[in-house]
Amino acid sequence: MRNEVDGLVSISLDDILPNVTLPGDIFLKLGENNFVLIGREGTKERLKELHFFDKVKISNEVYIKKMDLRKFSALRVLASNEIMKNDKISTEAKATVLSKTLNSVFNTVSHLGFSHEALGHSKFVANSVIRLIEETPKLNTLMNILNGVSEELVKHSMATSMISVMISQSKGWNNPSILEKMALGGILHDIGLKEYPKEFLKKPRIEYTSEDLEYYQKHPFRGLEILRTVENVPQEVLAIVYEHHENAIGQGYPRAYRDVRLHPFSKVVALADTFCEVSFVDVHNPEARDPDEAITYIENVLGQPFNKECFNALKNVLMFGIRKASVKIVS
Repeated sequence: MRNEVDGLVSISLDDILPNVTLPGDIFLKLGENNFVLIGREGTKERLKELHFFDKVKISNEVYIKKMDLRKFSALRVLASNEIMKNDKISTEAKATVLSKTLNSVFNTVSHLGFSHEALGHSKFVANSVIRLIEETPKLNTLMNILNGVSEELVKHSMATSMISVMISQSKGWNNPSILEKMALGGILHDIGLKEYPKEFLKKPRIEYTSEDLEYYQKHPFRGLEILRTVENVPQEVLAIVYEHHENAIGQGYPRAYRDVRLHPFSKVVALADTFCEVSFVDVHNPEARDPDEAITYIENVLGQPFNKECFNALKNVLMFGIRKASVKIVS
């Protein structure tokens, strides 16, 4: 048993890949400042063989050294890459694995900051999202698959990424470089929220004070600051992160720019972000809406404040799927 272990961080038990060589030590917390080593770096993962495994499973939480986070995240990405290339694995299973990978990436960013490695891992998730869409180009199917993801920020980021790519394809933006940037922008658009206290993020927005609202509306700028610490983040992705809460009528934030002044990619992600917000149940949205209802809500309740071409492209995806979307534009 080890007492007063410094530099440990919690991760989900699900983040430990089964039957692999552990890239770092694993600890179980027994009490305040009391930890026991249950897996040693360089040995084979055998947690299920421990006599108290069922008790560990109930808490679903283990601890690793903070310095080992990158190694566990890198291992998760490598494993996910093999799964994404396996045509025998279902889209549902791939989406589940990808969500756990993104959660691992976000957890590493929360503790160690954004890095070139985190950018590379985020690009892997972005390109995997594009691959999922190629396998299952139906919006309804993809949204149903993501309903099973428990981590809200991960689910929202993956969904926003998927919808952004589908809108882009509907608009005829099929260049792989463009699609990667759209998918990456969707994955990272809320990266500024990773530093916000969990207690604050669990507070419904209808209960926000004016100070709370001001604080929340700083997250696009904070996201921009985080990504600027790393070279080679595409300028288009920086624009997406900074402008994903703007809208065509100039009633968004942080700058309240109208449609003509917004980056074309930002217009897509801003719409995808809101569409996904109203589609899933969370603390801010007590009522889930299916895609048709979400479109109607944006159009009739919110007054459709987004770029018209993007909105028509989204409706097109819903009606025809991405393969037919570029043939006919609903207006």
